Amino acid sequence: MKCRKGKDETMKIAWVHKLLGKHSRKFYGILAGILTAAVAGSGVGYHVIAASDTADQTEEDTQIDETDGQEDGSFSGTGTTQVKTESQLPDFSVNAVTMTVEEVYVEAGSTVAEGDALFKIDDESMADAKAYYEDAISDAKTALQSAKIDFESGVLEAESELSSTKLAADTAQDTYDAAVSELSVKTSEAQEAYDEAVEEISDYQDAIDNGTYYTQVGINEKQAAVDTAQAALTEKQTQLSDAQSSSQAAKETYAVDMANLKTQIEAGASYTDLAALADQLAADYTAVQDAADALSQNQTEVESANSALQLANQTFQKAVEEYNTKVTEANEKIAELTDELEELSDACDEAERNETTAQPALLQQYEEAVLEGKYADTEYEASLENLRSAVDEAQDTLDELKEQQSALLAIEDGVVCADRDGTLASVTYEAGDTLIKNTAFASYYDLDTILISVEVSQNNIAKLAVGDTVQVQISGSRMGAIDGTVYSIASEKTSGGSMSNVTYAVIVAVDNTDGTLTTGVQATVKFETQATGATEMEETKTAGKTETIGASETEEAGGKTE
Repeated sequence: MKCRKGKDETMKIAWVHKLLGKHSRKFYGILAGILTAAVAGSGVGYHVIAASDTADQTEEDTQIDETDGQEDGSFSGTGTTQVKTESQLPDFSVNAVTMTVEEVYVEAGSTVAEGDALFKIDDESMADAKAYYEDAISDAKTALQSAKIDFESGVLEAESELSSTKLAADTAQDTYDAAVSELSVKTSEAQEAYDEAVEEISDYQDAIDNGTYYTQVGINEKQAAVDTAQAALTEKQTQLSDAQSSSQAAKETYAVDMANLKTQIEAGASYTDLAALADQLAADYTAVQDAADALSQNQTEVESANSALQLANQTFQKAVEEYNTKVTEANEKIAELTDELEELSDACDEAERNETTAQPALLQQYEEAVLEGKYADTEYEASLENLRSAVDEAQDTLDELKEQQSALLAIEDGVVCADRDGTLASVTYEAGDTLIKNTAFASYYDLDTILISVEVSQNNIAKLAVGDTVQVQISGSRMGAIDGTVYSIASEKTSGGSMSNVTYAVIVAVDNTDGTLTTGVQATVKFETQATGATEMEETKTAGKTETIGASETEEAGGKTE
């Protein structure tokens, strides 16, 4: 899929200033000092923002600042609000061959849309990578085919060894399974045949008694259609009769007015009177024509209604015939099934007796055979499992290579594109750089979450677990204490050389979907735990860092750190 080259975002500096809020001048040196630790193999990072001339301040921010534990077991620590980042990771191997960045289109702080171009990998690197995957997939296919051949030959070998040690056991097993299955099947089939016959008889009788067939053929609906058609015909006939009367009356009126006109002409009536009579005669003629048209229309409608009635009657008669046929067939089927019931019942009883009397002897033979072949079975199954594992591993390798190849081929012209909308927190590479294993292409700001790194002493770290709720007080905020969540717990110490002053970084997440929180502000985090005696620091299973903490570097699965 081709991606777009994003436009240079001229407002990125203003955006960063807005994110940071109104703080001291050191924060306005943000562009010169965005420090992003390598986002190695992670999808989420913790991005520390500090001015290039404030290295001492960064170190000061990470100093342990934990208050003494309270009687209720709670304790507090301080840190600075920072913005959370999420990383865009490669879906293919970047170290199988040397892959070099040719051109970078964006920089940290740029705002991009999903599909915008981030950077381009040079053509030679892409060609080498494609060639690598073609060779690797070819080798993986060969390995898979070899594993399948080894599986087939291994199965034959295992079966041969099994056969030589437990031939009698195998014969007994097959005989037992087949015999028991056959007995069970015969009993089930006999019972099912009997039950089906009884059910069919009941269904046919219910269909007759409940008028199912009557409903199926729709006699009531078709009778109603006949009645409706008859009523429609009657109505149309009445309308035709009225139309005939109206037509006759119009003709008679016309004849009378015509005779009157002739009389007036002969009598020498005035022009005015004759004109009035002529107008009336014209109106009479129009009335005659209208009545004739209406009569013709009514005649057509009567003929149509009569045809509809005939069709409705035919449909009704057909439904009656269909109903009678269904009832006759149902009665014939009931008689046929009733004759079969006695025979089916006898067959069912016989199958049950055979299954009851024969199964104990078959079971005894089976148990003896299983005992004799017990150890051979174990060895055989273990051999098959090893062979299957080899095939599965070869298949998994091939599938993974194909997925990586597809991800590589999706990068048209070697251009890596943004996989989401957002603002870039960092762009890992510059032109001429070589892609590094387990390193993100870029990271994006997640403005919906604010993170706070707090150093927690070894005595208290074991009391915490990812997911714990904490209270956060933002310096200068009028909102008071707000809820936060333990986001990650580092497994490696970040300060201290002796047991008394060892600390570990704990990242606390605060919801910022409303955008009210800013970065670079001091915050106090209160951890509420039950009061306990001295605790021992247990070894954690995941790694974390003070500046950049990725999903693969921190424990985010919940539960106490181990």
